Amino acid sequence: MSGVTSLGIIAKRLGYQLHQTDVATMALLSAELAEHGLTPARATALFYVALHEGCDQVALGRALGVNRASTMKLVDQLVALGAVERRPGRDRRSNALHMTPAGLVLQEKVEQATALHDQHAFGDLSADERAELRRLLSKVRTSVRSKPKA
Repeated sequence: MSGVTSLGIIAKRLGYQLHQTDVATMALLSAELAEHGLTPARATALFYVALHEGCDQVALGRALGVNRASTMKLVDQLVALGAVERRPGRDRRSNALHMTPAGLVLQEKVEQATALHDQHAFGDLSADERAELRRLLSKVRTSVRSKPKA
């Protein structure tokens, strides 16, 4: 605890607190997903493809907020896992992304892992507190996104 107190006022800032919480919870999630060959980014991409069957890499990258090279790497990793396959897209330059049967099984495992992660990370909060935390985080996200970039 001395590390936090040695940071003085910065340790009391909500942004710092949110960042430290994110680091801790994402480390826990990363460990839980690693046994499935996934990172949080790969798991998110997997779910996006499942929900938007036939999407292309441009749409996936836009949804995840990552550049073209990072999107290609994510898709390559999901293809290597056998979870996603590329099929001909709407034109000759694009590929449509589709879940494989193995990908659907993996998606179910990830759903279970993320439910377990939520229990580990947020189990000390009541159902009402978790709902309030979701509401507050959504409010902060909306507020931050609406601010002009410096």
